[in-house]
Amino acid sequence: MTLLPRLCEVLGGWKHCFRDHRTFRRAKEHALALLVCLGRRTISRSICVLGRQFRNWTPEYRLFSKCRWKPHSLFDVILGQMPELLSPTQPLVVALDDTICHKTGKRIRSAKTLRDPLSPPFHPNLCHALRFLQAVMLIWPRERIGAARAIPVAFDLAPPVPKPKRPRKPGKRASKKDWAAYARACRVYRKDLKNLRTVQQKEGLSAQGARLLNGLRERCNKIKAWKDKILWGVVDTSFCNRTVFSLLDPRIVLIGRVRKDIRLYGPVKPESQAPKGRGRRVSYGAVLPTPEQLRQDPDTAWEKCSIFAAGKKHQLNYKTIAPVFWRSGAGTRPLRLIVIRPLRYRAHGHTLYRDPAYLLVSDPNVPIVEALQAYFYRWEIEVDHKDEKNLLGVGQAQVWNDTSVERQPAFHVASYAALLLASIKAYGMNDASAAGRLPLWREHKPPARLSVAHMIANLRTEIEEYEMIQAGRIRAKKGAEFLADAMNGHFGKKFPITVRAIMNNAWT
Repeated sequence: MTLLPRLCEVLGGWKHCFRDHRTFRRAKEHALALLVCLGRRTISRSICVLGRQFRNWTPEYRLFSKCRWKPHSLFDVILGQMPELLSPTQPLVVALDDTICHKTGKRIRSAKTLRDPLSPPFHPNLCHALRFLQAVMLIWPRERIGAARAIPVAFDLAPPVPKPKRPRKPGKRASKKDWAAYARACRVYRKDLKNLRTVQQKEGLSAQGARLLNGLRERCNKIKAWKDKILWGVVDTSFCNRTVFSLLDPRIVLIGRVRKDIRLYGPVKPESQAPKGRGRRVSYGAVLPTPEQLRQDPDTAWEKCSIFAAGKKHQLNYKTIAPVFWRSGAGTRPLRLIVIRPLRYRAHGHTLYRDPAYLLVSDPNVPIVEALQAYFYRWEIEVDHKDEKNLLGVGQAQVWNDTSVERQPAFHVASYAALLLASIKAYGMNDASAAGRLPLWREHKPPARLSVAHMIANLRTEIEEYEMIQAGRIRAKKGAEFLADAMNGHFGKKFPITVRAIMNNAWT
């Protein structure tokens, strides 16, 4: 089956997410228009692609500001169709990371001054942007090892905790009441400033990430096939700390990267646990070497395993210790420490090495090879960030309403997740045959899987073919009757998007 009917089937599952069938139809049309339009992905551009630029545009914007629907409900439809794609023996692996969307409007209350992640390390730059937390479900082939796909299952707004503002000092002609009010405001300011660190620990990025993982665990419990499975959360250093470990659900295994100089402790010996007098019981054993010291220790042998990364298999060297205790981070929770040796690669005639990695696994009984493979598959969330910003233009919509600022990017990412899911159903996991003929400079190294750019190009091609078949310009191919019936069932006799509308509104 072609991609367009599959995408319409996935989007058809959004019917129960909206209270009104007209709102559902409008959302489905905007989801398709945001995928196939050219130029900046704004709401006005999707309106033009749908041919509604000469009508009242208020209902199109009210879809994101006034209509009653929740962004998580759109992702729940995507999540509910994933069990058939996963092998029964494959663990549930979720990758979590934060990303920013640049903004210029000063009326967007959630937009703050943040550090630009693309700034050079020797000169950090600041930018006015929105910060989001994204969670993706990792899916890889069943039969053989290969590249994975990261399908978004959450895209939540995560603004930083605002700092208290210093009160303005009264002028020279101010009265005693003004000075008394200024003194009270200063006392409140000093109190808020002292409590800022406590508020950041409860409402900061780490706490928001832990709550997102816990909510995802509850959503997976509603799926019958995943109710008894353990959820693995693969995170970077930002989410491997005391705040996350204290809030994390017991049925979530955290695989996170840590610093190389953390202090670890071994288990308590049985003779140390016996009470010898007053005082509390001993909870930690002897001090273990730091992750960097373990990597440099010649007495600890390197172990080998095969993992898939960067399009091919690699022989990975690692060291591991279990159980270990991270007193300042995880408390008395037993962990497993994994030290990954730097990978060697050739570039420009030289042998270069990547940086070593230090991982902590919150369950020492997790298979080491599967945990390492899940960590290397985490790179797919970075690929999603690149596709969402560069190809789909997530965050380019010019909205300032508080509800629209939160909903519109999540709606856009949910459309992207529907496209990825429809592509796997139509073409399989790692089949690039649907990309068509490749340019001459890519024939010597064809892609291992279909890219998102190829998916969007196939969508536009199928829209053009369907339009010409409906107009009687070309003879219907084999299976075209089924295509016409499927499209009529989703959009009626008149398809809302035409190729001419896409090309006429390609201006920037």
